[in-house]
Amino acid sequence: MEVSGWVDVDRGGWWVGDLLNIDAKKPWEFHPENPIRSVTFSAVVSLPYVFIKYVAPFFTYYLGYELQSPYNLLVAPRILMTFLSFIADYSVYRIARMCFLRPWCCVEVFASSYIMLVYATRTFSNTMELILMAVLLWRVCESMVESTKIIRKQNVLQDLYESAETLQDKVKLVRIKSKLPPYNYVDSAIISVVVTYGAFVRPTFVIFSFIPVAFWLQRGVVTKEVDFSYFNLRCLSLLPGIVVTFLTCVLADSFYYGSLTFTELLFWNVTGRSFIVTPVNFLLYNANENNLATHGLHPYYLHLVVNLPLLHGVLGLLGLWSVSKYMASFITNDMTKKPKIFSIATMLLATFILPVLVLSAVPHQEPRFLLPTLLPLVILHSDDVLLISGKRLKAFKHLCFLAWHVWNIFCVIFFGFLHQGGVTKTMMRVHEHILLQPPHTNTHIVFSDMYTPPTFLLMRRINVVAVAEDGRKYRMAKSVFTYDVGGSRAVSDLHEVTSRIYKEALQNSTRDAELVLCLPASLSEELYNSKPENVSLRRLQRVRGHITMEDPPDMVIDAASFTESCGHVCQFLRRLDQFSIDIIGIYFGPRPDRSERVASLEKTFDIDDETFEVIDEAFDMNEEIFSRKEKTKESNHETFIIDEKTFGTVKKTFRVTEETFEMDEDIFDTDDETFDTNDQTSGTNDQTSGTNDQTSGTDDQTSGTDDQATDTQDQATDTQDQTSDTQDLTSSARDQTSNTDDKSYADIDNFDLKDDYFDPFEDEFELSDEPLIPNTKTYAIRLPKPPKVAAHTREEL
Repeated sequence: MEVSGWVDVDRGGWWVGDLLNIDAKKPWEFHPENPIRSVTFSAVVSLPYVFIKYVAPFFTYYLGYELQSPYNLLVAPRILMTFLSFIADYSVYRIARMCFLRPWCCVEVFASSYIMLVYATRTFSNTMELILMAVLLWRVCESMVESTKIIRKQNVLQDLYESAETLQDKVKLVRIKSKLPPYNYVDSAIISVVVTYGAFVRPTFVIFSFIPVAFWLQRGVVTKEVDFSYFNLRCLSLLPGIVVTFLTCVLADSFYYGSLTFTELLFWNVTGRSFIVTPVNFLLYNANENNLATHGLHPYYLHLVVNLPLLHGVLGLLGLWSVSKYMASFITNDMTKKPKIFSIATMLLATFILPVLVLSAVPHQEPRFLLPTLLPLVILHSDDVLLISGKRLKAFKHLCFLAWHVWNIFCVIFFGFLHQGGVTKTMMRVHEHILLQPPHTNTHIVFSDMYTPPTFLLMRRINVVAVAEDGRKYRMAKSVFTYDVGGSRAVSDLHEVTSRIYKEALQNSTRDAELVLCLPASLSEELYNSKPENVSLRRLQRVRGHITMEDPPDMVIDAASFTESCGHVCQFLRRLDQFSIDIIGIYFGPRPDRSERVASLEKTFDIDDETFEVIDEAFDMNEEIFSRKEKTKESNHETFIIDEKTFGTVKKTFRVTEETFEMDEDIFDTDDETFDTNDQTSGTNDQTSGTNDQTSGTDDQTSGTDDQATDTQDQATDTQDQTSDTQDLTSSARDQTSNTDDKSYADIDNFDLKDDYFDPFEDEFELSDEPLIPNTKTYAIRLPKPPKVAAHTREEL
């Protein structure tokens, strides 16, 4: 069952852009200029995408099931996080057993918390922080219990040794004492790795881990068997794990964000700026209150008064009550009645309250920041919220039991399904809508008054279709554009925003443009009432089950809204139906005249012999591809290698536009003038001359026409063996085509330049029978128009 509720920070799916070549917007925390998040956690979350990448072809071939679907990409990392959250359940079980509590009661309370059902199944960094905190508490508690047992045995053996009368008894006691297991440096490697990795996942993990690590370092130091020097030695035992984990995370971040390369590291050509330490960037960013103001500033008491009860319900109130009782008893009681400082209960209580107080000093406070505090609260107060049979229960415990379960059921429904619950479903509906659009249509999607949507669910491919010899890469032009306008402006201003987007879309592209607006249904009526006269709106779909606290529907029903056909109940149901997201198509009247562009699609293009050879080599249009009967389908899916000169030639000859074949600026850096359509293309500007330098195809061409013809004949003689295959290919193509003159010529702009799309039309590629210009090798290259197929069929291709 899909948990459709959406939280803005649940953005683990952006890794599909790196692994599956799907257009996904990276969160601002991962910007290469100043990243404040480590990729080590995101790399763990993205492991299901690696599985999908390599297993999906087998599912498609053998089972006919498309594994790379929006739903699977959304759910796959959540399934991984769900399995990882079981580590926290097991840790709670082990801690409860060591503390002589009812382990299954603790696990029941822990698992019934809506935090584990909603937050722990999402790709939050706070979820990983909670899991690491559970492992840390487990290992620290076990070390404390085992150390206490061994120290007690050592004390007993020492007392027996001192009271032994015979040498034989003393030797026997010494042997028994030597067989006791070591305890000073137990779990030092695990604790150091967990703490260091947790600091890279979220630097606030240092605050949560401070108390457990301090108790691990001091265990047994106050006894006569362990002096203070062991404290220092235990600190040193943590250094190897800290150093190794720290260097691993720093190198991983530096390599990913591009500040360091393997070659630079190998030859030690590095500086201090070559290494990226994301926890330091995180602290510097949050130290600036102006940065925090962009996310919201909150009062200092928000964690204590609002966020703790919101997260833990009655369990949070019980925790605050325990802290107040502990502090009161510590101040008022006698020394003999004061609580034990070095007990596990004290450690858990301090682990709960200290992070809350420290994080309350930060102006920006969110409930998810306190997720790890669930662990100590469950260990300390699980018995208070369960009805255990065989015991005489008070009314207060019945009240706590009822409050705990009612609160968690409500929060699971609200945060798990309804809160921003239409965001992910809207993205899937928009994805289906895009598939039904005609070819060569740019879709512009505007999101308003909702959390940042996961754009990777639109499943727009960014496959690299060509790679130049110098490493530069090319990809297909985008056909889907998304705009997140937030919710700070008035609804009436959306018409101005959408109108500007539509005008810019028509100016920057020769394709048809479609504009889709997604916004809460509670704002749709105001949008319809404020629309200009030249704008028409049509609701495409309504996605129900979406609650936004920023723009809730007006549930107050006055008598003026009643009609004969719709009374009180009908009006109430209509208001409930506004807990939805409307997908609205916006239309701005007729499109400007495009007769010139339509006429340009019917022209033929003169291609000289050299240009054809360049295209032949660049696109692998040779006999190996034409003989499709002897090839498997997979063999035709190849990467087209196009260098700068080739691209300039093809661009000038075919008039390739930016929207058809664009440069991926995210992969490599280049100047904007490199692939301009002006005089920077290879060859000459005079395209009407059939005897220019580009036609001859040689570097030693002369300016005269006679010399050029002579050079062309020499070139034909030198390359006779190479052109024979091309002539055979041309002859074969002529035999397969009965009436080539009636075929129309298509602009390359009319093609979707995917390697998959070339396959069905390779046999129709041919040259003209005779040269266009006598005594030259200038031919007409004939390209077929793409067939008129449904949009979903093109997607399958």
